[in-house]
Amino acid sequence: MVAGTVSTAVGVARADFLQRTRSRRFLVVLAIIAYIGYQLNVGTFELLYQDTVDGTTVDYRGEPTAPYIGLTTGLTGGLFLLFFGYYVLASSLRRDRETGFDELLASTPVSDRAYLLGKWLSHVGVVAVMLTTLAVAALVNHAVHGVGPTDPVWIVGAVFLIGVPMGCFVAGVTLVFQSTDRLRGTLGNVTYFFGAVTLLSLVAAAFAGDDGGAGSISLWIRAVDSIGLVAAGEMTFDALLEVAPGYDGPPVANYGTGTIGGAMATFEWNGGSWPAWFYANRLGFALAGVGLALVATLPYDRYAPRDESADIGVAGRLGRFVTSVFSRDDTTAAGSETGEPVNISLTPVTDRSAGGFGRLFIQELKLLVRGHARWWYAGVALIAVVGLVGSAPSNAIVSIAAIWPLFVWSGMGYRTDHYRITPVVISSNQPYRQLLAEWAAGAVVTAAFLGVALWPTVLDAGPEGAVVFVGAVLFVPSVAQALGLWSRTRRAFELGYLVLWYAGPLNGIVPLDFAGATTKTVGTATPMLFGAVGLIALGAALARRTLQA
Repeated sequence: MVAGTVSTAVGVARADFLQRTRSRRFLVVLAIIAYIGYQLNVGTFELLYQDTVDGTTVDYRGEPTAPYIGLTTGLTGGLFLLFFGYYVLASSLRRDRETGFDELLASTPVSDRAYLLGKWLSHVGVVAVMLTTLAVAALVNHAVHGVGPTDPVWIVGAVFLIGVPMGCFVAGVTLVFQSTDRLRGTLGNVTYFFGAVTLLSLVAAAFAGDDGGAGSISLWIRAVDSIGLVAAGEMTFDALLEVAPGYDGPPVANYGTGTIGGAMATFEWNGGSWPAWFYANRLGFALAGVGLALVATLPYDRYAPRDESADIGVAGRLGRFVTSVFSRDDTTAAGSETGEPVNISLTPVTDRSAGGFGRLFIQELKLLVRGHARWWYAGVALIAVVGLVGSAPSNAIVSIAAIWPLFVWSGMGYRTDHYRITPVVISSNQPYRQLLAEWAAGAVVTAAFLGVALWPTVLDAGPEGAVVFVGAVLFVPSVAQALGLWSRTRRAFELGYLVLWYAGPLNGIVPLDFAGATTKTVGTATPMLFGAVGLIALGAALARRTLQA
């Protein structure tokens, strides 16, 4: 029985893998990964230590030797999979539902366990292709830009040792989320993003301020070291001390672009043995991925036609019964099968644009704001009360108000394609009217949320504060609609917006603060730049509708 399950899972994996790798979107992902591999070798992203010397922040960076580049590339692959792997892999089960394949699957003897294990194997295969692309790009670029001989064992080995277990884990999480009704949409995308941030932050927060050296890091921190930062620190820390014996910063390296305007020093690391505990760590993440794939069989709802009465309660069934007893027989009005048909005259449609823009705007607004969970509406009410009272700090209430409508914005541009009504829209007399009505509805939602959050502070600053507000209202719905139309999925906007919101309004990076949470963008060119991007995005949405029509 086990052998049959494995062989079936392999067959499912092969079919799904071929389907995914033949997609043009996957080629775009590979191109992005190859570009990241190039950036690693020219120093855009690096493994670095930071310390403060005489009041100046110093970044200690490694020389681009093959081991250092391999380690940095492996960290990059792990970080990419942790934050973006879910969004790349999540379309597999969704595609089967949208194409009706799940109905076909229900008529086969394939079990849920074999099906989901096959999907997991396919996800791991996709991860392997992405990591191979990253490793090859790093190899080629190190041969051109690197220092010393190009060692493929260190570069490729580090990429796969760090990346494959992370990919196994993310693949398992993806199956659990996509098998759970409440988590397969926007809520799941948001939950995963914050879960990934939390997992990475656990390690960063645990060793922040620890000056006891790499050996002082506790076992539980090593266990949750998802992308290998602790392992990289243990291997490179001694090389750092050779050039900076007085270093008293964190014993684990940072990863990123470093401090802008700070001093820089370099150290040379030529490789070494991976810590023994790190192999156990990687095995644990891989096994956790397999376990999550099996857990996903519990919430997974295998397609099976059911009686509609199974979805309603006792009161609903009683109502149907009463209605059926006391309602008149429509067959006498419309004519029976054996009698003569009754002549029924239908009013001819002479104007397909009846109702005007206002009516269409109201309908689009209803589509945006209805159908959400009760807790979402409770949050809307709380934001309105706290914002109008002005009792919360500006950055806190603006940050919350800027993320809460994500459930509304993510459907813009994407809804017509998802529900397959785009042909109906573009065959109307005015195919652009629906697009503009949807944008106007999204702008009203944006103005409502940010208006109550900004009015006590930013909007009180006069015309310059109004520019911040208008820039955000132009930016958010336009980008949401354009990305929804062009990508034909909600994930592109959700992921990009989450990253921008996390860096800008939430963490206070002023050039990325499109919502005015920091209040430091008042009177600057930042709001106007975001407004200009919004206008460009609106033009891109109109261009897409032109191509559709």
